[in-house]
Order: sequence, then structure tokens, then C-alpha cells
Amino acid sequence: MKYMKNIRLFGLLLMLPLAFASCTDVWNGHYDEENQKQTADKTLWEEIEARPELKGFADCLKQYGYDKVLDGDQMYTVFAPQGTINIDGLSTQKVKDEVLGNHIARFNHSANATTVDKKVKMLNEKMVDFTKVGDAYTFGNSSLVETNIIAKNGVLHVLNAQVPFFFNIWEYLTTSDEFSKIREFMYSFNEVELDEEASVKGPIVDGLQTYVDSVTVTYNELHYLLGQLNDEDSTYTMIIPTNEAWDAAYERIAPYYSFHKKKEFRDSLQDVYTKMGIINDLIFSHTVQQSIKDSLISTSTNVFYNPFDYILSDFSSENDGIVCSNGSVFVVDSLRHAPWDSWHSKLKIEAEYINTHTSKSSTTVEYSRDLKVDNPLYSKVSNKSYLEVVPKSSNSATEIDFNIWNTLAATYDIKIVFLPQSMATDMSVAAKCQPNYLNVSLTCFDETGKSKKTTLAAAKDSLFVDPTRIDTVTVGTFTFPVSTFGEDAASTKLNVKFAGKSSEKAKSRTFLIDCVILEPTKNERL
Repeated sequence: MKYMKNIRLFGLLLMLPLAFASCTDVWNGHYDEENQKQTADKTLWEEIEARPELKGFADCLKQYGYDKVLDGDQMYTVFAPQGTINIDGLSTQKVKDEVLGNHIARFNHSANATTVDKKVKMLNEKMVDFTKVGDAYTFGNSSLVETNIIAKNGVLHVLNAQVPFFFNIWEYLTTSDEFSKIREFMYSFNEVELDEEASVKGPIVDGLQTYVDSVTVTYNELHYLLGQLNDEDSTYTMIIPTNEAWDAAYERIAPYYSFHKKKEFRDSLQDVYTKMGIINDLIFSHTVQQSIKDSLISTSTNVFYNPFDYILSDFSSENDGIVCSNGSVFVVDSLRHAPWDSWHSKLKIEAEYINTHTSKSSTTVEYSRDLKVDNPLYSKVSNKSYLEVVPKSSNSATEIDFNIWNTLAATYDIKIVFLPQSMATDMSVAAKCQPNYLNVSLTCFDETGKSKKTTLAAAKDSLFVDPTRIDTVTVGTFTFPVSTFGEDAASTKLNVKFAGKSSEKAKSRTFLIDCVILEPTKNERL
């Protein structure tokens, strides 16, 4: 064992010079052009302070305490602008974030042959382009007039002018009262929480932990629902409505979220659902877009085709947007989304899910079935599954109730997708394949909060199901008087029945349902 330890120790000793050489190579590669050794005898602050052309920047650094930051041991790269530094009208925090933090980055970022289309993460978290074109370097919108000035604690580059601060999309919402209403709603979800790990703990007082230095973090639920608009590493397009556009959209959408008079907090719910209805399709992540000219897919997954002929018809192309650090924004005076493309979207109820149907156990048995991959209808059946509803006897009516959630106070075409009876588990059913007359009724709340039943289709209407094929049957068009959006327990029921006549005992009353669809009626108000 002692022999083995000596071998390991000897090996480590041999490796140490290589390790030091490797570190030196990295250091030289970062800090010395063409690996020629340079001796730095000044800190970044001392270099900046000694240069008359950087006096404006040096004064700003000193005024806000950054002289001490750049005089320490931590490594930085500074892109120092010549001339006057514009901080007019900015608060102390904004100067630090939008000016100084916009010109200082952690670690080394040298100007060399490999610096091509590189993005540098600054102290303010912004990603700024650092590029080389020919023999010239640019940083943001500014040109480098002197590069790679080596200091004890980093690298200094001199710029010809101050780099403009680019708001990210979340910050851009604060730049004008012209769109204060969307900002106030989206910012109302902000929650400030204590970051215990980053905070400095103090003594326990009355059994509670106190903090000498507390660090807080702001969270916003909308960032997780609709998009990280404050994230510099993500890219988005956002449509921002002016207050005029917001008010018009609110007036247009609010009636869809009208609740019955017995609904608790009905006015508050209508207000928040309406506002969510406005913003749900205003944000578009660049990671899921194929061609913004052809279509835009919102973070709510709705698709808007030919957007510059439709929702962005005031603009010619994506180049007309206002550039932000993580994407672009389009400020509009009118929101042109059609209801059925946005808030009044199609509802689909998968029949096979246990919570989507209520059994009529006295007359009927239900089975959830999964299709096998080799089934010829595999690609044509929603969710590759369906519900088989079987009568308990030849005299039984086959009947089932479907639970329906999230209807709006709007008009829908109600459709049921039936599958061929040849797919039934009992093969004798296929021999009895004949058209079945359909009875359908809908039960839902009226404006007073009373549950009301409406017949959509009856046998006398001669509405029947073709048992030999996939048959999508429109059972009726119905205008819901009130919304059930957001409810936990479904108050809306769709009753489906194969009743038939006593003379039709030979006819199979088994039926197979893929799904129920409520499709917005497109002749609605726009």
C-alpha cells in the first residue's frame, strides 16, 4: 500500500508543472495578444482614471461607487465610452442598471480573431453583441477605438460613444403611460419573496429569524404561464395594446365571461378572466416560430396565420417592431384577434376519460378502449382512444352524460365524433350495423342560476349515426346564456341516447364515441 501511495504521489508531482503550464497558457491566451507577455501594474479603475478621454465615465463610476468595484481583485471587462455620459433624468438605481451595468461585464472578453458575433453578458444581465468586421470591432452600437488594455484585474476597451440601453420586453412595459393598463394588470402579479440563501442572517428574535442584510427576489406567475419576458436569454415578440385598444378589447371580450346571478364573486371573476383573455395571445416565443411572416404561434398555443394581414396589419414586416434586448414589440391601437382564434376557442372532451362522462348504470355499461398501432383508424382517432357504450339488454336504451367545462357565454356548434361499430369488442354488433336515431339534450345554467334542459336532437328529427364509418355528427347549435369558465365541477351536461323503437330490437345500440367537440360558431360578433 505504501508503495502504491508513493507511485500516486510521484505521478501527481509530475503533473503539477503541466497543470501550471496549462493555467498559464489560458491566462496568456486571454490576456496577451499572440501570447506575448504583458505586465499590468494598474487596476481597471487606475487605468480609467488616468485617461483624460474617459473623464466623464470615470466621474460617473466614482459618483456611484464603482471606482471601488473596479479597484478590487475580482476580474472584469470594461467597455469604457469616451466623452460625456448621459444620465439625465435617471434615478440612482437606473444609472447603475442602465448605464454602468451596461458597460461592465464579469470575466475576460478580449478583442481577438475569435471574437465574431459573440454576445457578452453584462452586469445588468443584458446580452450585448461584441463583433468583428474586417479589422474593426464593435460593441452594441459603438466602435472600439482601443482594445485589450490589460489591467491587474481585467481588460479595458475604449469605445467611441456610450452604448444605448435596450429594455427587455418586460421593462419596456414601463416606458410609457400610453399602455399603462396592460402594464398595471401584468405587474399586479408581482410577488416579492425573501431569498434566504442570499440574505445575511441576524439573531433569532422572539423565535423568528432576523436578517442583517435581506435580499429579495420578485416572481411573477405570468412569466411561467405566458413567457419569461424579463429573461435576457429568451427571445419573444409581443403585441402591446395602447390603453384605447385595451378598453375596446375589454368591452368586446367581457360579455363572453358573464356568469349567472348566483355565482359568487361573479364581477371579479369576469374582470380577471376578461383581462387574461386579452393578454393570452399577445406573446410569441421565437423558439417555436417557423416563419413570422406566415404565422405566429402564441405561448397559449393558438396560431395566427398571415399575421401582417391580420393581427399586425398596421405593420409591413417583423422589422417594423421596436427592438428590445430580448425580442421586439409592436404597439397597436386595436386588437384584431377573431374570438375563435383566441379566447373563444374550440373545446374538446375526450370521451374515454373517466371524469368526462357520467354513467347511466341502470341501462348502460361503458368501457374505455385504446387503439392498437396496427388499427387502420389509428391516425384518425383523437388521443388514440375512445369510449364504448354498451346496453345491458336488447331492450335498454344506450345512454350517457358528458361533462362539459369552460363554456363561455357564446354560441357553439356541438358535434359528436362516432366510430364504426365494427370496432366494438362484441363482434356480433358488427352484424347488426344499422343507422341509429340520435337523441341529444343539453343541461346548463340560465342567467338566474337555474339549471335548464334543452333538446338539441330527437328521433323525430331524423338525425342518425352511420355505424359503418367515422361519423362526425353536428347535433345542434347552442348559445350558452352564461359562462362556466374556471368551474371545478361541471354544471353543463350533454346527454346522448340511442333509444330506438321496440320494433328495432335487432338493431345494435352499442355506440363508440371518440370525442365531443364544441366549435365556436364563426358568424358571431367580431
